[in-house]
Amino acid sequence: MQLVGQPQQLPCPQCAAPMAHLSLAGRGGVATVPVDHCTACRLVWFDALESVQLAGLGWIALLRELQRGLGDPLPAARPTPPDCPLCRQPLKPVQNQTRFGRFPALECARCHGHLHSHAGVLAERGLVRAVLPADRQVLRQEGRALGCLNCGAAAEGREEQCRYCATPLLMLDLPRLAQALRPGQDRPPETARRRAAPWAWACHGCGAALDPGRHTACTQCGHAVLAPSLLDLTPLLDRLEAEWRAEIAARAPLPQRPPRRTRDWRDTGLARLLHRLRPDEEERAALAWQAALGLGLLLAWWLLF
Repeated sequence: MQLVGQPQQLPCPQCAAPMAHLSLAGRGGVATVPVDHCTACRLVWFDALESVQLAGLGWIALLRELQRGLGDPLPAARPTPPDCPLCRQPLKPVQNQTRFGRFPALECARCHGHLHSHAGVLAERGLVRAVLPADRQVLRQEGRALGCLNCGAAAEGREEQCRYCATPLLMLDLPRLAQALRPGQDRPPETARRRAAPWAWACHGCGAALDPGRHTACTQCGHAVLAPSLLDLTPLLDRLEAEWRAEIAARAPLPQRPPRRTRDWRDTGLARLLHRLRPDEEERAALAWQAALGLGLLLAWWLLF
């Protein structure tokens, strides 16, 4: 990920502070995709269709950006929809549809940009699932608290949505995340499975290594594999990024060696002998200069003696 400064940074629609401007890796001939993020408000601004142009490395960088500031308190929520950061028109609540289901967003009818919460960004890519009663029990056994993926507020009891931001409580879907962001998804499934390397993830129950991209429970003790916070994604993001770097390096063309000259008659001993017998212009000039110098020295010696 690369953070680049803009001459005019977009203001956050909620707190009016300048949003961080990111230039993320794109796909389909798009070199970079601009995305704006407010760390304090947990809001992400996409221009028209920017989210679908992000490549795997771009999504990994965006998820790392969403991890920033999760421990900071949120500002007071506004009761009315905020304005578009580009044209200042009120944003309209919409329910966008993808192959993973519906997810809420705020849309500008004039600029066609979209304002997403953290949970909305994850839902658009299908990286979340509903929280099951068994998930709550496993987290209590681990001593971990269920939190809101959008604002980070702790959830208590059996509530279905966050008390602070009213976002439905969700759990990160680790197998889906590994499937969606792992390199090689454009290859045939057999090739992708053959080239995929096992991942090392420590089970929270017994500490055994497992693959969160394939296993929803530990193969040794049966303990469920859960990720209730974006901070739990760090090991996966590190491995995903390493695989993407290796994939890009493998696809890079090898340096070309200069072509070797084909041997011909000029490389023979006869050609070198003829070259000495018939010197070129530079050699003839050098020989003439040496002859003139020798003649001059001989004339000077004759005059003196």
